[in-house]
Amino acid sequence: MAETHQEIVKVWIAPGCIVCDACETECPPVFDVQEETCVIRPEALKAEFTRPLTPSIIAAAEGCPVEVIKFETVEVPGPAPWAGKEAQAAEAAAAPAGAAHAGAAKKAVTVPQGPPDPRWAGLLTTAHTTTSASRSAGGPSVELRPAKVPAEAIASALGKDAPPDARTAAMVGSGFVRPRPSVVERIRARAGALTQTQGMTRRQFNVALAVAWGAIIATFGTAAAALQSFLVPKVTKEPPSLFRAGKLSDYPNPGVYEQFKGSQGVWIVRLRDNSLVAVSTICTHLGCIPNWLPADQKFKCPCHGSGFYMTGVNFEGPAPRPLERYKVALDGEYVLVDKSVKFRQELGQWTLPGAYLQV
Repeated sequence: MAETHQEIVKVWIAPGCIVCDACETECPPVFDVQEETCVIRPEALKAEFTRPLTPSIIAAAEGCPVEVIKFETVEVPGPAPWAGKEAQAAEAAAAPAGAAHAGAAKKAVTVPQGPPDPRWAGLLTTAHTTTSASRSAGGPSVELRPAKVPAEAIASALGKDAPPDARTAAMVGSGFVRPRPSVVERIRARAGALTQTQGMTRRQFNVALAVAWGAIIATFGTAAAALQSFLVPKVTKEPPSLFRAGKLSDYPNPGVYEQFKGSQGVWIVRLRDNSLVAVSTICTHLGCIPNWLPADQKFKCPCHGSGFYMTGVNFEGPAPRPLERYKVALDGEYVLVDKSVKFRQELGQWTLPGAYLQV
């Protein structure tokens, strides 16, 4: 069977990077460690660039303490071109790193091959407290920084069974991490910066004072208005329940009269038996307002399609019962409608006195 080898054609960093600088130390042409995270350099996004750097990328992925370096490989026929040349490849990889850092001189670091030291791996695991999950667990808030001393020196400074607080202290003391400033320290730093700037002029002070007093007055005014609105009774704007619906002579012929539909919510209907009734404009289904369709001689609800005869009786749609009627009476030659008294057909109330006016 012909010999083959694997070459990396794509590399990326999954969420959870602790910015430990191990990947850039191992393979600087591919990985760029920044203040808050680590990114893949633009030139390393091409397969032609990553293929010859396969051993360094694999070593960086294996040495990542949080295992966030991922890559994709393809199988290539033939022996690996870098077999037996790992040392030369590491020296050659260090040259592009200087150009990528804008001319900053950077010596190649020789990192021992093989699995990471267990004590060093435990140290990184314990000290990784920058995520929200670790902060909610009670860990100290720290900001990861590039190590000032080799990892082996930090690991050797710890005892075999060093407690977590001792490990964190070693991390801080070695310069590997730097504690985040507290809120009080940030406030003091900001105040110190302000004291070093030029002081306010008299005009600026007066403007700031006026704005502050204006904000205070507006706050108290809003609170007073809300209190007044809460304590003072609301005056209803509803129309009166008892009103005059014009003269009896205003309804000479059978039909539906809509002059009080908008203002009072009432249709005055003269039926074919010459009785006069006041019909509510509220649909008995869900409270919509039907429309009178003269051509069809029916009330039709636009919301759900309920239909009512001119008498108010329902005959189609979801309406469960007829329209309600209000009390009507005569005051001399005027028609009085009392909306506080209702009559319902399904309760047998349409034949009661006041449910209709015989003319």
